[in-house]
Amino acid sequence: NVDPLTQASNLSGSAIRMINYEPALSGGYRRISGYSNDYGTVPGTGAVLGVAVNGNLDDGIFACRKPTSGHDYLYKWQDSNDSWVAIPEAGNPDMTNVSKIRFTSFNWSGEVLLLTDGINPAATYNGTAYTQITHAQAPNNPKYSEEFASHIFLCGDSSEPYNIYFSAPLNHSDFSPANGAGVINVGYTITAVKKFRNQLYIFGANNIKRLIGNNAANFTLENVTSNMGCLAPDSVVEFGGDLLFLGPDGIRPISGTDKIGDVELATVSKEIQSIFDNYYLSEQIIDIAIVVLRKKSQFRFFFKNDSSLSLIGGIRKSQNKQSIFEYSQLIGIEANCVDSGYIGQFEHVIHGDGSGKVHRQERGNSFEGGDIFSLYQTPYFYMQDPEVRKVVHKVNT
Repeated sequence: NVDPLTQASNLSGSAIRMINYEPALSGGYRRISGYSNDYGTVPGTGAVLGVAVNGNLDDGIFACRKPTSGHDYLYKWQDSNDSWVAIPEAGNPDMTNVSKIRFTSFNWSGEVLLLTDGINPAATYNGTAYTQITHAQAPNNPKYSEEFASHIFLCGDSSEPYNIYFSAPLNHSDFSPANGAGVINVGYTITAVKKFRNQLYIFGANNIKRLIGNNAANFTLENVTSNMGCLAPDSVVEFGGDLLFLGPDGIRPISGTDKIGDVELATVSKEIQSIFDNYYLSEQIIDIAIVVLRKKSQFRFFFKNDSSLSLIGGIRKSQNKQSIFEYSQLIGIEANCVDSGYIGQFEHVIHGDGSGKVHRQERGNSFEGGDIFSLYQTPYFYMQDPEVRKVVHKVNT
């Protein structure tokens, strides 16, 4: 949002506009790397409903897609023969109206994936078996999940969207109050839930509350704000030592201030406010998905449509050694769902598209063989006085 003359004089090394470029940690910019279809096509029909990277389970790559027959929708990638292997689903889950499947990982006595879709009971996969959480006092069809203080939290059930359930300590399938489980009415429809340090943040469209404590006896619900909330369930992410989410006016952090227990909710995207204004007018904000590239100190917002201008946000050091956010836009990547994580020493950034393919980003310099459109625009160079017409005899660039 800086006027071009100020940017030219004070921020000469910055960019006015970038598409498929990214800010580099050490300064300057580079065109983004490409992606390749490293993981083929997931069996089934329709779009990929969810992907997960977990280096502690099997070969680390998981994906979900509606089955053409039967009930098996969860697949794991098998490196040994470069193929997807179905994980048998007990409980006959129904994928008819499922539009997205979300994953949460936890490890109390072994690595476990927790799956929620808003239609079926929550389910777990521990590397051996897929099991639905069908306890009588558990929610029937939660959308969101999180692990916090050795409990599993489930929420977003269509029949009680304001309730968040928590399991017994260290027992993800037991929701009996006699064993330390319970339910909390937060007073608004929950749109996202995410832990950050020793607190659990519970988002609504216009509210944020946080849960502190470590068991049913001392859990306390505190109000953070009643004037702002999270618009996109999959926009909440821990990044750069903070928790970011998409609010009504851009990207906002939840960060501790100098006042103990206080919360700062200042936007970190004011410099590109016009881009977010356009998003709210022209895009389905609720469909935004976010992925973090840890080795680049970067996050990427994706819309489902590959013709939409998605967003890259990165952190780098400025000349005064402060960390600053810089942004660019993405186009040409159709991402129904995204995830990232480490398998061994290598970071894997993956996305699933509308045709059932799972791609790995940061691979090569093409979009699965197609050219990468890129645009980079510098600030204007007005050479001291913008009102004086100049005759340029020689320019070195």
